[in-house]
Amino acid sequence: MRREINCGGITWIDLETPTRDEVNDLGKTYSFHHLNLEDCLSKIQITKVEKYGDYLFMILRFPVLCKEGGCSPSQVSFFLGKNYVITVHDAKLEPLNDVYLACQSQMKEGVKFATDGAGSLFYWIFSTIIDSLFPLMESLMDRLEDLEDIVFDAKTEVLIEVTALRRNISDVRRIVSPIRRVALDIAAGVKIISGDDLSIYFNDLHDRIEKIWELSETAREIVEIYKDTDFTLNQQRMNKALVYLTVIFTATIPATIMGTFYGMNIYLPGGLAIEPWTFLGPYTTFIVILSISLVPAAIMLYYFKRMGWL
Repeated sequence: MRREINCGGITWIDLETPTRDEVNDLGKTYSFHHLNLEDCLSKIQITKVEKYGDYLFMILRFPVLCKEGGCSPSQVSFFLGKNYVITVHDAKLEPLNDVYLACQSQMKEGVKFATDGAGSLFYWIFSTIIDSLFPLMESLMDRLEDLEDIVFDAKTEVLIEVTALRRNISDVRRIVSPIRRVALDIAAGVKIISGDDLSIYFNDLHDRIEKIWELSETAREIVEIYKDTDFTLNQQRMNKALVYLTVIFTATIPATIMGTFYGMNIYLPGGLAIEPWTFLGPYTTFIVILSISLVPAAIMLYYFKRMGWL
């Protein structure tokens, strides 16, 4: 889909999921390098800023949607000239669409949407997309706060949520990191191509990018703490379960030994080869054997309790 808007000698052309013919038409109209046109069609590109003659070519990637499967990046290619801005992207980008609709609204009101030239229009687009990352980071921070309430709950499984958050945060950092690297290069390139001195504005924009990066750094540290906490608590629960199993096994050792003795083909008190004990009734032999088994078990349980193992 192609959209075009003109005002005050400034042209903005927006191509959403363009065909090869639409991209080639741009090359014929503005004499763009064929490598730049190929980059626009490729969905796997690195973030870069390149100056070609009288225009600046940029490929920027932004995180737009974070789900359990990770954060999906949206790639936007920019062509910036003296009197034009061209945006090419692979999917609908809401912040960019908001700027376009705002430009249309200003035109209807008779107001120029780019009073300071193409450079200011590009800054408006770039700045709006960067600002849209703050709600994204806030949603991740909210998920971290929700995770804090359940990470200490032994009845709730949080491993999947921790893993999903780690992946989302890692994706955001992977996508935002190149933007940090080229932000100042973009400001310098815009000044050379458009002649607009927007250094103050781009410095402010760079500060916002750094804030997003700091938020991602904080989120990464928090989710790592939760990961370690969940691992430690699970280990503690497992160790406690092993202690209980060990105690149960140890407590049954006397009974196992007595049962083993009476399973042998030898004469023992209370055995079937002689008359049964009757001083406690017909179950005298059973009571004696049970007592011999339980007394050592009780002594061991008392000892384990005093040692703090239970």
